[in-house]
Amino acid sequence: MRSGLLILLLWLAPLGLAKTYLIPIEGEIDPALAVFVDQALSRAENAGASGVAFLIDTPGGRLDAAIKISDRILESPLPTLAVVKNAFSAGALIALSCERIAMLPGSEIGAALPVQYIPGVKYEAADRKIVSGFKAKFRAVAEARGRPAEIAEAMVDPEIEIEGLTPKGEPLTLSAEKAVELGIADFIAATLAEALVKAGFDPEVERIEPGVRVRVARTLTSSTVAAVLLAVGVLGLLIEAFTPGFGIPGLVGLLALGLYFLGGYLAGMSGVVEVLLFLTGVLLLLAEIFLIPGFGVAGIGGIAALLASIYLTFGEQTLYVASLAVILTAVGLVFALRFLPRTRTGRALVLESAIAGEAPPEEKLKPLTGAIGKALTPLRPAGVAQFGERKVDVVAEGEYIEKGSTVRVVRVEGVRVVVRKEE
Repeated sequence: MRSGLLILLLWLAPLGLAKTYLIPIEGEIDPALAVFVDQALSRAENAGASGVAFLIDTPGGRLDAAIKISDRILESPLPTLAVVKNAFSAGALIALSCERIAMLPGSEIGAALPVQYIPGVKYEAADRKIVSGFKAKFRAVAEARGRPAEIAEAMVDPEIEIEGLTPKGEPLTLSAEKAVELGIADFIAATLAEALVKAGFDPEVERIEPGVRVRVARTLTSSTVAAVLLAVGVLGLLIEAFTPGFGIPGLVGLLALGLYFLGGYLAGMSGVVEVLLFLTGVLLLLAEIFLIPGFGVAGIGGIAALLASIYLTFGEQTLYVASLAVILTAVGLVFALRFLPRTRTGRALVLESAIAGEAPPEEKLKPLTGAIGKALTPLRPAGVAQFGERKVDVVAEGEYIEKGSTVRVVRVEGVRVVVRKEE
């Protein structure tokens, strides 16, 4: 009798401890956030939570990450509630995936048209195939939760016109009041606590916050941060390639690339294949610059390998990440070539070169202006030329110059000797 009572108490005890787990969906939707949501839902399910509430405040983000989060919420056996501060784009799909939706005062939901970055720092609507696929996903999720599918589709496709709501050409965005009126949301609540009570959820909440790994991954895989790390990494290796020895630029470049791939690894976005593709691309481009004249298979293969590595890591954000990285690398390279020789660090590098016999001191370069010499190495654009008995590091102006060609010094900028092919 006593043992049976003990078993009953042990069975009932977890029921008294059941509570609502709160999972924040904040900032850009990315793969690291998808990993966090999956882990948080598993924790809530294993703990026997009475329900899961998602506090959503996001401008949107990656479609693949949003779809993963949506599918995971739909699969969960626990009651789910979305409490919306703002749910735009990918965030709208996550909100629609929950069984119930509560809108906070002043909140909005919608504007889910997929966009892509176009070089020139602007965005435009994604390809119609992508729009069609995302629209179908919105319809499927809305139907699964008993919400008006046409309204959900209009959030994605600007070609859908709903009289009195949105003109043709603009994706639908709903205010809190309009979302409730049209059946997209269930009710408006003044606070999170009120939303939980209205939805019949336990008001006792345990908030699950992202761990250190997820926070680091989200920071490093942010499209802008990733582009900066990629640019710094490539720029550091390029500067190192054109300076003697191995020093600060090379270390900074390797550190930046290490952080770039660390973020992808922590977020589950990249692995051995992506790293090998990237390193292969870098090696092919270096071979093209220093070993192979002209621009051919090695250069094209290097660029293709780099783009493949970035695409496998960032998916639909590849164009934005790659374009921003190229722009930042170009700006950094121009800055380095123009200003680095004038800095204390740059002068120290030049002094080391002079001591090693690889380049003359700055003051001895000025008389070279107008001098005619011979290219001892291919100039792509940097290399070595000989003027009389002097061997000088030079940079070709605007073209590839073959080894053995006659060159003329057109100007000297600090320690940068610029030459042009002399016919």
